[in-house]
Amino acid sequence: MNWNMRMQEVLERTAGYDMSLMDTEQNEAYKRRLELNRIELEMKEAKQEAQEFYELAKQYEVANEPKGYDAAWSYHKLSLQRYHELSLWYAKKKAAECGNTQTA
Repeated sequence: MNWNMRMQEVLERTAGYDMSLMDTEQNEAYKRRLELNRIELEMKEAKQEAQEFYELAKQYEVANEPKGYDAAWSYHKLSLQRYHELSLWYAKKKAAECGNTQTA
């Protein structure tokens, strides 16, 4: 877990207090920012994991270890799938925020 994710968790834990100091409009904006930031951080994490598993799969392939390659490649694909799911969710959230009804 990187520093940005830790900071996000702190912001999420203290959101109740922080939002008690805001009006309704600010509360909604703050919730949206927290949610979008969480999605962005998870996307970065999934993309990084996918890259790491890809590199590991290449190493297993060079070492001629098919079981290791298959496992690493499977985790690579799962990480990429998670990244794409988060990316789609993020795009829908942003489109809804902008009022784009075709994407949302």
